[in-house]
Amino acid sequence: MKNIPKILITPGEPSGIGYDILLDIPKKRFPANIIAITNIDLLKQRANILKKKVNIVKVNINDNNLPSKSNDDIYVHDLNEANKVKIGKPSIKHVPLILKSLDLAIASCINNLADAFVTGPVQKSTIMEYGVKFSGHTEYIGLKCGSEPIMMLHTERLKIALLTTHVPLSEVPKLITKERLESYIEIISKDLIDKFGANNPKISVCGLNPHAGENSYIGSEEEKVIIPAINSMREKGFNVEGPFSADTIFTKDDTGLILAMFHDQALPVIKTIGFGNIVNTTLGLPIIRTSVDHGTALDIAGKNLADSSSLISAINTSIKIVTEKNARKS
Repeated sequence: MKNIPKILITPGEPSGIGYDILLDIPKKRFPANIIAITNIDLLKQRANILKKKVNIVKVNINDNNLPSKSNDDIYVHDLNEANKVKIGKPSIKHVPLILKSLDLAIASCINNLADAFVTGPVQKSTIMEYGVKFSGHTEYIGLKCGSEPIMMLHTERLKIALLTTHVPLSEVPKLITKERLESYIEIISKDLIDKFGANNPKISVCGLNPHAGENSYIGSEEEKVIIPAINSMREKGFNVEGPFSADTIFTKDDTGLILAMFHDQALPVIKTIGFGNIVNTTLGLPIIRTSVDHGTALDIAGKNLADSSSLISAINTSIKIVTEKNARKS
């Protein structure tokens, strides 16, 4: 068992707030070695703009014998990929740096050279304009890992997972199948046990239609697909209930994890009640990945206005998952 977890950070789009919040890391003390993967010169430039007192220490992510760390130190694995950054103005010129950072973090975790990684915000449209199929971190990482990724956003009092993520609303119904639901319920249950130490985790499933279909008067997906999947998984011993109407499920106590059918069915709720303290954890992966709950916030980048709370929560969550995982092995 490793004594000190090694957590990597990919700060994302360099013209956004990813670099701003990364520079807050030395203020906190984590029971882990935190290493950012980016270009040192770009990070130094942002530190100068923000007048942040930090000491950037160049390290290699493959090195387990890191130098002693003082209060203002931040470990950085330096990448040569860099172009001039205009704060608040994303450019396709930044994409090679973003993807190199991300690919290196994924590979390091797959090869057990790091314990987990935390992603900062990216500008999806810029990456797609560059020519890379990138609907989101979750899907990209899942493809690299050869896994079916499941997006889970969570706070201290609420956990939600998504059956579908970054797809047009018109495509959601065709993606809701009995096989997909059963697979997701099994993966979610396993990861809540393995990564979060849950005991017999409860999963509450949302319906797709208003009032969960109202006995098929407002859509038939519940009767034809969702209910049969829930019944099948209950027979297999999984603690799953539903379908519940999405307009009331979030008002109930003891829902366990809520499995929503699509992105905007649940994210507006959790972001309203917990924005800034939400962590995005990807389930269904052979590696551990957490993320911030916000975007690039281009309008406030470089202005000392960015809040690093979500990044700090994501780092702490990754450390907890690694600790839980190591405890189960011992």
